[in-house]
Amino acid sequence: LTINDGGAVPIPPTHVPQPPEQAPGAAELADAILRTARRLRAAHADALEDLPVNPHQAHALRAIHRLEPARPSEVAGRLRVARGSATEVIDALVAGGWVARTPDPTDGRATLLSLTASGNDLLAQVAAARARGAEGVLGAMPPADRAATLSALTRLPPTP
Repeated sequence: LTINDGGAVPIPPTHVPQPPEQAPGAAELADAILRTARRLRAAHADALEDLPVNPHQAHALRAIHRLEPARPSEVAGRLRVARGSATEVIDALVAGGWVARTPDPTDGRATLLSLTASGNDLLAQVAAARARGAEGVLGAMPPADRAATLSALTRLPPTP
């Protein structure tokens, strides 16, 4: 995949993968991954423009869904932000009616977060927007390259 004026251009079919001894180094690969990640973040932000949440809120919505029911500290950990920063985002989601806070039945001091019906509807819209953004960045990549890239990246050890 080559980049030309911000758009993706398919690799010509004559492209032949390099033998391992001529493959790019880890730093070069990391740079390419980070450039692509920046493009994906920008595309996702653009795709969210018509929705009532920003990228941080969309990320928190997805995290709450995965952890549901979730404690705010778990959401902060998933988002890799300070608890105060997560609280601001969660407060906005609660104010929008997309997330509900309920008392934790096992700890009277704690609250649990879960998506409301409108939060689940918004989550589906966020997922569709993310898919559109990803397709805009990665859509020109041949299916075999997508499969190989996914396979290679999922074999990396998980983040501690």
